[in-house]
Amino acid sequence: MNKRYYKLRLRLKETQDWIENFLEVERHKSISREAVKQLNKDKPILGFMFMFLYLPSRIMCLISDMIWCNRYRKAQKEIEIIKKEIGEINE
Repeated sequence: MNKRYYKLRLRLKETQDWIENFLEVERHKSISREAVKQLNKDKPILGFMFMFLYLPSRIMCLISDMIWCNRYRKAQKEIEIIKKEIGEINE
């Protein structure tokens, strides 16, 4: 096989690893979100105060999450394209 094939295989593996790590981080974030929900159920007034206090930070986190989700979708498309190119090289 040629050098291009091996570089594509390496990029494919790195992108797949990145997606795997991203999904792992998202699982941990969902656990943290669930913990905050449970905490706010126990003390709703305090939870509301913290929600209001941290509103600017929560908005920034929402924007950041949107950016990361876009990067995730981009990585999925990259994997599709790389697999297609590898298939063309193998033919």
